[in-house]
Amino acid sequence: MKKAIRALCVVPALIGAGVLVLPRGWNGLQLQVAANDPVALSDLRLQGVLASGRIADEIDAAIAAGDTDLAGSFVDLAAEHRLIVTEDQRKRLARLKDEATTRALKDFGSGFLSGERASNAGFAGAVVSDVVGVGDLRDIAGEGQKLLRGEATDHVVLVLAAGGLALSVATWASLGSGLPARGGLSVVKATAKAGMLSPKLTANLTRMAAGAVYRPALTASLSAAARFDLAAARASSAAIVRPAAMTRLATLGQDAGAVYARTGQAGLRQVLAVADEAGDIGRAARLSAAKGSTTRAVLKVLGRSALVLGALSLTTMSWIFALIGYAVALAMLAQRFGWWLGRLGSARRKPAI
Repeated sequence: MKKAIRALCVVPALIGAGVLVLPRGWNGLQLQVAANDPVALSDLRLQGVLASGRIADEIDAAIAAGDTDLAGSFVDLAAEHRLIVTEDQRKRLARLKDEATTRALKDFGSGFLSGERASNAGFAGAVVSDVVGVGDLRDIAGEGQKLLRGEATDHVVLVLAAGGLALSVATWASLGSGLPARGGLSVVKATAKAGMLSPKLTANLTRMAAGAVYRPALTASLSAAARFDLAAARASSAAIVRPAAMTRLATLGQDAGAVYARTGQAGLRQVLAVADEAGDIGRAARLSAAKGSTTRAVLKVLGRSALVLGALSLTTMSWIFALIGYAVALAMLAQRFGWWLGRLGSARRKPAI
């Protein structure tokens, strides 16, 4: 009896410990379970991070930078989490959208003709020039001649241009079904040329590009371009990238194209700035499929932690182990209480002598 009473005295201590351990330990456990699900992972990590003040600051910063798409993404995220956006911010965003139209037309033309990528519209112009083949042929000629002369070459741009041209041919042949992958790969190339890829993603793509170029096809393509035989140049360019590397480029293009289709080139560039490897772009495609217009805001708040779990902090792991220990303590207490009830019942049924 005394043992049971002593065991029951532990209950208040366990309740107090539970208030401290359960929320933190459960959150850490949920993060571990959601490690391979960027949608669930981002939802968990947004909890406690978002507030009206944070949203307001992000909208103001996006408007100041002229990024209407990002500002709109934060407005949508605020609505999703029932946070307030002021009427003044909505009016300033609407004004900025109106002013952006004329400037976008000018930047689009510059991007198409020269590959200039100073703005979102400039990026869009560069992408369209790649889809029709002009931009990729220009980059193949520029970087390919450097390679053949033994000069410093941007192998990533060369391989992306050649792979993009091969996808363009497939897009034409399929009556446009390959356009998303084609557009996605073009934004990857434009981002690489602008030096806006993350350092780790740049290193990974550089390793992939090393040895991926088939020189005889490159020479044939450049010779055809010198004769202004664009058809022959396109046909030869399709064989510049070796098959193994081309398979990886096609996958990269499909994932990038999925993000591009849902978030635009600015959203894809945002992903490329935080991605460490091609697999991160695939995870971003899954995230954008679920988050839609709020994807850019989620990425701005969380960065790469919206896509991957990363290494859990020592504190988080400690809370997970504390949760496990707490569960064991509850089980032991329940066991002792059960034994006590069993013995109490046996004593009552025992006949008097």
